[in-house]
Amino acid sequence: MKKLREIISGQSSLVFADQLIFSGSNFLLTFLLARKLNISDFGYFSGILLSTYLLVGISNSILVQPFQIMSAKNFDKKALGFVFQASLLLMLIFVGVLFLIRFLPFPALIIFRTDILAVIFIIGYILQDFLRKILLTLGHLKLVIFIDCLFTVIFPLLFFQKDLSLAGVLFCIGIVNLIASVPGIFYVLKNASFSLQNRIYINYHLKEGKWLLSASVVQWFSNNFFTLIAGVYLGMNALGALRLVQSFFGIINIALQTVENYFLPKLAQLHYQNRPVEKQDLLKILNKGMFLLGGIIIVIFIFSQYFIVLIGGEKYEAYGFVIRLISVLYIIIICGYSTRISIRVLEQNKAFFVGYCISFVFSLLTFHFLLKYFGLYGAVAGLVMNQTLMIIYWKIIKKKKNISVWA
Repeated sequence: MKKLREIISGQSSLVFADQLIFSGSNFLLTFLLARKLNISDFGYFSGILLSTYLLVGISNSILVQPFQIMSAKNFDKKALGFVFQASLLLMLIFVGVLFLIRFLPFPALIIFRTDILAVIFIIGYILQDFLRKILLTLGHLKLVIFIDCLFTVIFPLLFFQKDLSLAGVLFCIGIVNLIASVPGIFYVLKNASFSLQNRIYINYHLKEGKWLLSASVVQWFSNNFFTLIAGVYLGMNALGALRLVQSFFGIINIALQTVENYFLPKLAQLHYQNRPVEKQDLLKILNKGMFLLGGIIIVIFIFSQYFIVLIGGEKYEAYGFVIRLISVLYIIIICGYSTRISIRVLEQNKAFFVGYCISFVFSLLTFHFLLKYFGLYGAVAGLVMNQTLMIIYWKIIKKKKNISVWA
């Protein structure tokens, strides 16, 4: 038992160290780029990054998540070989699509104006993300931390450049991501078994991944549609300012995700063991945590002008109001967090998915009106209404089915 505790403790320390390096690097890189690039170029970078998140989500849903499930049952070297081969094929498809986009007559696709450099950035990002998650699935935390540490080379590369351009940023980050991926590539080549006879794995990934893919795409559009389309309607300066503020509030996102990672399994255990007293104690702790986060958000709201200059520099001073708007959004999110957790614990997965579908449909129906007549206020108002609609729908489902995880 003592040995088991030591193993768990050691793994937990490595997981924490990895999350600290990975998340910390992303936060610091965002703020560094906001200060080094002009607002317009930072907006273009943000648009490319948001598009990359969509492609990463597709890769995760089709390849990574089914592999995680398969590996949990029985690790297979052939499965590892297949998923690596499939990832390379998928990235080739992405490259083909990205080059075809250049010839489509849609102004929204101007974010790919840097052509090959944008492709280098996107492919490097996807490959590094894919390998990190595969190695985490297989429990190779030290190798993942090594990859994360290799990526931190990007900071001196960018920091000491006096006239940093968007092209330079895309090239440097893309190449560093590709270099950081090399240890993961060597691991796969050494430990995987490769074959062209992969029908069983193809069928499995298609079967398991199709619903995950649908959920991933809908969730991405629900979360990012207003933000990305703001760049088209309002210009890249608006997109850059909005993404900078959203990245700043990523600190709150990590806190919420940590709460969810702890409360979900704990609450599910208490719920299915029918322990109502302990559940009420857990609810009190959750409410205290939400009140604390709410207090932090109110402080950020009050000193919005100070914080926008702190994270982006004086050139963002005019966008202090965006912090106040996003503060309102996060107050809505934390007010509905207990409902979100309830829906997941009660395994209302269909309701969870439908909630995001409703949110996305609302975005499609209202974005033109909100952005044309209200600008950035309309963009954030759209995000607020998206969250509100999801929470209301989930509450209706709970009331209709007469279910509650807290009772």
